[in-house]
Order: sequence, then structure tokens, then C-alpha cells
Amino acid sequence: MEATTSTNRHTELPAIERSLSEQAEQLKTQAVFSPLASMGVLLIKGDNAAKLLHGQASQKIEDLAEGELRLGLLTSPKGRPYGTFYVVRHPEGLLLLLPHSTLETTQTNLSKFAPLYRCTFEDRSDEIAVIGFNRNDVELTDIEIFHLPGITERSIGLCSFETLTALYDSERTPIAEAAWNLTQIENVQILLEQSHSDQFIPQMLNYQATGAISFKKGCYTGQEIIARAQYRGGVKKRLQRLVGNGEAKVGDKVICLMEGDKTEAGEVLLSAINAEGKTELLAVLKDNTLEEPLLTTGDQPLTLIELPYGLEKQEI
Repeated sequence: MEATTSTNRHTELPAIERSLSEQAEQLKTQAVFSPLASMGVLLIKGDNAAKLLHGQASQKIEDLAEGELRLGLLTSPKGRPYGTFYVVRHPEGLLLLLPHSTLETTQTNLSKFAPLYRCTFEDRSDEIAVIGFNRNDVELTDIEIFHLPGITERSIGLCSFETLTALYDSERTPIAEAAWNLTQIENVQILLEQSHSDQFIPQMLNYQATGAISFKKGCYTGQEIIARAQYRGGVKKRLQRLVGNGEAKVGDKVICLMEGDKTEAGEVLLSAINAEGKTELLAVLKDNTLEEPLLTTGDQPLTLIELPYGLEKQEI
């Protein structure tokens, strides 16, 4: 994820001094946890919270089971996501786990429907800590665990900040969120930050293939545009995974050498240092550049890594 402001509670946590490449190696070989400081927690409070969100999200919400986590989108009338989130049930309604940079916009847009459903919204980011785990067999006292979608084992944990602090004294190894981002890159999944809000149609970010869109649930804002893109085509750029030796930051351009000339192929949405010290990244790239040489803005070669899934829509 792009750099975001940590809450005050995260600044109280112990510092991690190991290099990012060392943390990346531990991510592969040890049971680790990562406090996800960039993630916000928004409570939709009320008995009709599921009905409110179901009417606006790309994902089915009303049949969400206790202990289940789903990935979903909130889109503008143009069919472009302004908010991406994980949703779980809460005793008071629903919890949205989303990049903190998009929390205010998400709350503002959903609040338009609050009077109709008699719901309210509360930012619980300073009360509920969000933790990433690189295992699915996590059983820890006072931490609620939800499995994340994708090809690798990983989970999200929710708990108090006091419980998170105590986790540093456990057998699990803490790693920074900058290292945890490798799991998102490996799974080729993205949660959009505010800087990329309302810029892409969902198929450019492969959301139809990663379970974020139900094409059976009925109407929601932007649904007609998203369906047209799915069934009539016209999507000419996709989220791709790359690796290289050079630096590539969020917002940097990926350059293509086409017939000897440099042209813009796409933009970096997420990057991280892997165990070999190389940069791995997710970028939205034009389809017609994928067979050409690709470079960082610093002219370092980039290599495409095959997607871990097909691009056909999931039947949900």
C-alpha cells in the first residue's frame, strides 16, 4: 500500500529493526504477524447495516455468515471503485476493513443512505487493531481470525491494541506492513488507496477474478457500466505482477520499449522488497505492452510474473 498515516495507537508499538529483505525471508519461512497500520475500521451500526451495504456494494452482503470475510467494491456512477474493503459481521452491524485513506470518502458516500436504513457510522480505527497473519491455522486468545481470499494461506486478525501489544511477546515474529504487502503482490490483489480512487473500472484491477464482484446480486451504483465491460469487452489494461532490480514506488510509471521508443505502459499501485532484495510490484498495464520490454522509470528491466488466476469472472 502507499504510505498512509498510522493512528496514534500504532506509534506505541515496538519498532522493527530488521531489513525488509530479512523480513521477507521470515514471511516465507516463519509464522509472522504484521500490524496493518494503513487499514482503517469503519462500523456500520444498525440492524439494517447489511441491507444498506448490499444495495451499494458490488458484493453480496445480506448472506454474509458469521466468521466469514468478503472482498467488495463501492463504485461511482461511472463504475469506477472509490472504495475497496473487506467486510465482516459485528455484534452491532458490519465492520468494513479498508485503507484508512479511503475511510472518510466511503463514510461520506454511504451516509447518504443512512437515514433510510436507520444506520449510523463510527470510525473504530483507534479501538480495533487489524493484523495480517501468513497462516490460516491461527488460534489466539482474544483475536478474531478471518481467512483472506487468494492462492496462499493468510488471515486477518481483529483485536484490541492491548492484545496486539502482547502479541510481540509471543512466539510469532513481527514484520512491517511494507513486508506484508508481498502477500498482496503474490496473490495479485489490491485495496485501492485514495490516490487511485475513481480511476479504474474493476476489470482493470482483476476484481471479477478475485471474488469482489457478484454478477447475480442485482443493481448497485455503477453496476450497468461494470456489466457492460464484462460482457461486451473493451478492457485493454489489467493488473499485473512484475519483479526487477530497480526501485519502483507507488505512483511511478512503468515504461515500455516499443519499436525502440519509450512509451508509458501503466502505473505502479503497490511495491515491496522481496527476500532477494529485488522489487516486486503490482501495476495496471496496457495489454499491448505485455510482449514488449518493460522498464522502471529509472530504466531498470522488469519481468512479468504469470497471474495466479484466470481472468474469467467468478460465479458468486
